[in-house]
Amino acid sequence: MIKLSHLLLSCAFLASAASAQDIAVSRIASNSSDYAYYGTDGGIAAYSMGTTSCNVGSVVVAWGSGGDPPVIAQNMFKIKDGRMEQLGYSWMKEGFCAVNENSCGSCQGTPCSTLGIGCADTYGSGLNDGRFGVAKFRVNPVTGAWPTSWGAGPTGPITIRGRLQVPANELADSSVTYISESQYPHEQDQMAGNGRNNASWIRAQWNNSNLSSLATTGSIHLYNPAIYAWKHFHSDVMIEELQLTDEGGTNVHGYVFVASKATALAGGGYRYDYCVQNFNSDDAVGSFNVPADCSPSNVFFRDVDHHSGSIWDNTDWTLNQTGGTLDWSTQTFAQNPNANAIRWGTMFTFSFEADAQPGVAQATVGLFKSGGSMNATVFVPSSNCCSGGSISSYCSSTMNSASIVGAVLTASGSTNAADQNLTMIAHDLPLNKWSYFLMSRNQTFVPLFGGSQGNLCVGSPQIRFSNNVLTTGPGNLTFSPDFNNLPQGQVFLPGDTWNLQLWFRDNFPGPTSNTTNGVSVTFCQ
Repeated sequence: MIKLSHLLLSCAFLASAASAQDIAVSRIASNSSDYAYYGTDGGIAAYSMGTTSCNVGSVVVAWGSGGDPPVIAQNMFKIKDGRMEQLGYSWMKEGFCAVNENSCGSCQGTPCSTLGIGCADTYGSGLNDGRFGVAKFRVNPVTGAWPTSWGAGPTGPITIRGRLQVPANELADSSVTYISESQYPHEQDQMAGNGRNNASWIRAQWNNSNLSSLATTGSIHLYNPAIYAWKHFHSDVMIEELQLTDEGGTNVHGYVFVASKATALAGGGYRYDYCVQNFNSDDAVGSFNVPADCSPSNVFFRDVDHHSGSIWDNTDWTLNQTGGTLDWSTQTFAQNPNANAIRWGTMFTFSFEADAQPGVAQATVGLFKSGGSMNATVFVPSSNCCSGGSISSYCSSTMNSASIVGAVLTASGSTNAADQNLTMIAHDLPLNKWSYFLMSRNQTFVPLFGGSQGNLCVGSPQIRFSNNVLTTGPGNLTFSPDFNNLPQGQVFLPGDTWNLQLWFRDNFPGPTSNTTNGVSVTFCQ
């Protein structure tokens, strides 16, 4: 199996071979022994991971001392409830003495001061220990240049100093998808115009609650930064790749990635999530502006903490809500050159909730050092904006022939009446029975009403969807009312509250009827 996986990787690398020097990451911690766990201090857990790089170009790559070797960055992220966040990063390992392995192509071996064409170089998790590492702020990520003297090393508690630092209380959670990423900036690679593909990512997981049980799972995803994991696990994520053309010189580009996702909420409305990952721009990102005419709620921001004596600041960004926009920002470069900009190899997450369903618009990404800006297409609330909408369940159902807990009714969609987007969802129903919906502006609770085995949850006067008789089919159904043709000439208006319930036939034990719980929908205004 190992030989097969190496062969498959070899084919992938050969198919993508570039001219000049070109480094890619071919392996990240293939098993639990490739993650080193060092313990915790102050609620922070410390790790390092093994990595393998490949020269997929057509020219040997310098791998010696004095400014030639790559630096190795290690990052960790999480995806939970559809939202992606960065958990932490490490100080960087300085590469040395390439071993020129034959695991990613037909290796043309060289002395260890260079990495040969088609050759690989591996560092175990111990060698990649950030305790003796290099600070991110000392590297120009777009050119790959760094000083011949690294200056002071990392500081802080010995257990976590310089290492991949992540909050311990966010780890070993079975509901979370974890992502490990490694990136190899190298001056020759960057200046050859091949810096875009020197990061890869892989899924990671804890095998139990022990924080030392971290291991990878699945295959490595080559040539892309970790933000692409969000789209891999959630296909409705939209990603825009922004290129800072010639930032580091002719054909030497910086890259920033902007991703967005709109998630329908169980109680109505949507959550809008955004990730901005600075892959390798020295300019960095100092602000992020999103159109949001709707009244946003539950606004969320997450950065990633710099540590171990880094000169970069950790102050959270400020939020301004003016002119129908949400504008997050840090200090300007003139105010503080070491402000908490989105530096290379880091990702910030922004989020809010709104009643309106998704549309698309241009977000503005403000550049930190130059003061310029770029635009990215993202999901935003549509122009049909309002506030105060909600969807909630009330009342209770009773046992029926298919379920001892009773039939369940929920609803999804938009609470904005202008969107005309509401879907009722019923399940745990008896098979193949006639049914229809009732609605009312009022609520009630009448057990076993009119000889039924169910509870009546909608008050008088009740309005029947008698023109929309349904069948329960396999025990579940969905129904989207026609806003333009509601029974008895009713109209859903902003600010209205309507209560809905499904009535259905049943045999339990003889012919009878039953009902679901009630659902109350308040349309925003």
